Amino acid sequence: MDKIFQSLHELEGVNGVLVTDASGNVLAFKSHSMYDAAILQQVSRAVVNALDSVKLVQEEWEAVTAQFTEGRLLLRNLSAGVRGKAQQLTLCVIADARLNPSFASVAVRVAVGKLRSLLESNGQSLNGISGTVRSSSSGAQSSAQLLAAQSAALPVEVASSGLSWSGLGNASSMSASGVAVADAESAAVLTNCTKALAKSVGPIAKIFVKDAVRLAFADRPFSKDQTKRLLTELVKHIDNPSDAALFQRTVLSAIAS
Repeated sequence: MDKIFQSLHELEGVNGVLVTDASGNVLAFKSHSMYDAAILQQVSRAVVNALDSVKLVQEEWEAVTAQFTEGRLLLRNLSAGVRGKAQQLTLCVIADARLNPSFASVAVRVAVGKLRSLLESNGQSLNGISGTVRSSSSGAQSSAQLLAAQSAALPVEVASSGLSWSGLGNASSMSASGVAVADAESAAVLTNCTKALAKSVGPIAKIFVKDAVRLAFADRPFSKDQTKRLLTELVKHIDNPSDAALFQRTVLSAIAS
């Protein structure tokens, strides 16, 4: 696996390569010293949040490229096309403006193929490695921190659109987004609401759901029996009456099934 990472790391403009799981944990990485473990973890969390938004409108995604002032992120879904139930993993390539997109596309495609083969041969899991390639480039630290900050500060309708709701089974606990749920069934309702609403308003649906829960149920955790009241708030964001009716039917049907 180290050879796979090294082949990407040798591309001009590539400053770091990492693999992250569905929870934003960095499982493996190879990077210049300017990207330490803490910065890579920050980038990883932002990536997972942004990809959760993508999944609202394209669940089976393959590739995403994010452009920033100081560089770009190339993201590839390592689990796509893997036989069996594979661990949800994402390959992230951190690069700057020197990166040649054509060369990078070929190298990343080859690396993804090899990593997917590893997934299949290792029982759909990836044994993590970690390593650091030292660099003494001046100004590198500030550039790395800026890219990490830009990754974490993706537009709110993207970065804050994840599908994770914590507090399951614990009415007093709060999720990182400030939304508490009474139990697992209630969390499932919020996820279904988000997915159904996204068909009309796009990835910003998660923001609308969170805001509605905070406003309508500020004094207590959200529970499944409050769904109709929540839907009353959410349909305000759908202009087309037919779409609004379909949204409500979709959510209520999921609850009844």
